[in-house]
Amino acid sequence: MPCEIIPYGIMPNGIKAGANPFSFGGELEPAELVDRDEEVQAVVNAMERGGKLFLIGPRRYGKTSILRAAADRVKKRKGIVLRYDAEAFTSLELLASRLLVDTASNLTGTVERVGTLIRDFFKSVRPTATFNATENKWSVTLAGHETAGGVPLLTDVLNGIERAATKKRRTVAVVIDEFQKIIALGGEAAEAQIRAAIQRHRRVGYVFAGSDTRLLADMTSDPRRPFYKLGERRFVGPVPRAEFAAFIKHGFSVAAIPVDDDAVDAILDDAEEVPYNVQLLAHECWDQCRETRKPTRLTAGLVRDAKAIAALRNDPLYSQLWNSLSATQQTALLALLRVPRSEGLTSAAVSRKYGIPVPSMQKALVALESKGVIREEHARAGSLLRLEDPFFGAWVELVVPR
Repeated sequence: MPCEIIPYGIMPNGIKAGANPFSFGGELEPAELVDRDEEVQAVVNAMERGGKLFLIGPRRYGKTSILRAAADRVKKRKGIVLRYDAEAFTSLELLASRLLVDTASNLTGTVERVGTLIRDFFKSVRPTATFNATENKWSVTLAGHETAGGVPLLTDVLNGIERAATKKRRTVAVVIDEFQKIIALGGEAAEAQIRAAIQRHRRVGYVFAGSDTRLLADMTSDPRRPFYKLGERRFVGPVPRAEFAAFIKHGFSVAAIPVDDDAVDAILDDAEEVPYNVQLLAHECWDQCRETRKPTRLTAGLVRDAKAIAALRNDPLYSQLWNSLSATQQTALLALLRVPRSEGLTSAAVSRKYGIPVPSMQKALVALESKGVIREEHARAGSLLRLEDPFFGAWVELVVPR
C-alpha cells in the first residue's frame, strides 16, 4: 500500500514541525504505523469474528503496535479486548486471575454484578473475589485445581469467558503477546489442553502473538502438533522499502531538512529494515540535523555518524553483553559481521581464517542464537543469520580491534 503523503507541517501521527517525528522504544500510536493495514485488519477480524490468529515475527518488527492499533479500532466499535503480555506474568494462575477479573469488569456495569458474574460463570475454578473500595478494583484468587497455576486452570477460565460472553451476547477478544511464555510455563501438555478448550469457542476471538518465530512456526505448521490448522497465521516482516523510504523523507521534510536519496537507503540498510531500528536511527539522524540553528542536510555520511553515536550511547550495555560471550562466541560474532554472506560461516576457509574448527563455529552460532544475540531469518526458500540488534554490531566494529 502506498504511503499516504500528508500536507507539509503535519506528520501522520499529528506531530507538528519542531518535534522529532520518529518514535521508538514503546508502542506506536496507530497513525505512526507504516504499511501495516493488512496485518491490523487481520487482527481486527479475528477479534470481532471469534477467530483464531497467530501473529508471528521477530522482536522490533512492530507486533505489539499492530495489536494496539487493532485493539483501539475494535474498542471504538464498543468491542471488548483483553490484551496481555505473557512475559509480565510469572505464573499461569496470575494470568488466569487477571483474565477472570477483566472479563467480569468489562461485561458488567456495577460492582455487585461483577461479583455475581464471577460466581456464576467461573464456578469450576472456585474463585474468591475481593473488592478494594479504596483502589476501586477487584482481586481474585483461584483454587479450582490441585495443580495451582497449571494450564487446566487457565483453560477453565477461558471456558468461563466463553460462557459469560455467550450469555451476555457479546464478542470478547483475548490477545496474548509473547505467547511462547505460556507454553514455557505450561509444559508440553499446554498446546493440547488449550486447543481442546478454545477450538469450540465461538464468542471469544483469540490472537496469539510471539517473537520466537521458530517455535511458533513449528507449532502451527507441524501436523503432529495440536495447534496445526487451529487458526490463521500471519508473519510480520519488514515494511516494504518504498513505503518506509517515503515515510522517512516526509519526516525530514516537515523540518525542511534536505535529504539525499542515498541517505535514506543508508538508514534502511544500516537498520536492516527492521521497523524499530529504522525509527531509532531516523530519530538520531533527525536530532543530529537539528542540532545547528540551520538544519543540516541528511547525507549518507551523517547517517553513519548517527549510527555510531547511537551505538556508543549504549556502551555499558553492549560491553556487558560482549564480555558475557565466550572467546569462541566472540570470534563467531566477528566472523558474522565481517565475512561476506556468500562465503558461509561454516566453510573451511572461514574456519582457517578465524582459527575455529567448523563444529566449534556451529556450536557457537547456536549458542549466540539461544542467547538472543543473533537470529536465523527465513525468506524465499533461503535463510541467513542476522543480529537481533544491528547497533550492537556497530558497537563491536567501533570498539573491537580488527
